Amino acid sequence: MGNYELGWQNLIDVAMILVVFLFISIYFFRKKNPKPLIFLIPLYVLYIAIIFLDLLYSVPFARHVVTLAVFSYIVFLIVIYQADLRSSFFNLFKKTNDRGYTVEQGITDDELRAAVDEIVKACQTLSKLRTGALIVITSTNISSLILETGTKLSAIISAPLLESIFNTKGPIHDGAVIVKANRILAAGCFLPLTENVTVDKSLGTRHRAGIGITENSNILTIILSEETGVISCAKEGVLRQYITPDRLRDILSAAYNLTVSKKIRN
Repeated sequence: MGNYELGWQNLIDVAMILVVFLFISIYFFRKKNPKPLIFLIPLYVLYIAIIFLDLLYSVPFARHVVTLAVFSYIVFLIVIYQADLRSSFFNLFKKTNDRGYTVEQGITDDELRAAVDEIVKACQTLSKLRTGALIVITSTNISSLILETGTKLSAIISAPLLESIFNTKGPIHDGAVIVKANRILAAGCFLPLTENVTVDKSLGTRHRAGIGITENSNILTIILSEETGVISCAKEGVLRQYITPDRLRDILSAAYNLTVSKKIRN
């Protein structure tokens, strides 16, 4: 028989597991996805029951097994939902850690128009070659948490540079290019994925990342499909596909607040 005493060590164990359980429960309920809790709740109840059983009848082996099961399942959830957790992490710190890299001031409209031309030219080439690409156009400082996942460049935009970055033989072609004004701040960056459950499930990670970064920020993304070569744009969480070069030029001009000769095509 056990000693029937609920010591401080037992209380701390129960409290720690309870805190973890509450955080996980709140997270998944806010995501309106309680399915992962189907196994976690019974495990936690079993864990509490085993603790008291251990106090009464001294069953340390059963207690260790259940404790291991609880933590293993928590690790399992972290691995399975790592993309969602990473997205939440970025969103949590984007307002408190948004200094990012600075860009030279005094950029002229002519320089911005030249940047638009270079981006459109690169997208046309990449589209023809069916090379996947993700370009982020931001008018404000972007979180350094995102920039630091890639390689800092701070280079003037040019079509050859963009094409070389997204060359499939290059080391950073899978990530996103971050553009502000007429400069590429960084390349090979990882972005938070969209949390919108209504997004077409056939879309890959590149498109989901391109949508996700725009959901809560004043950002435009250009996504090129490596399967079809189709050019898409995302803004405010909305993806528009089959963008022509002329339409892309208009969209970019609007993003840069440049005067355009015709209305943006819907």
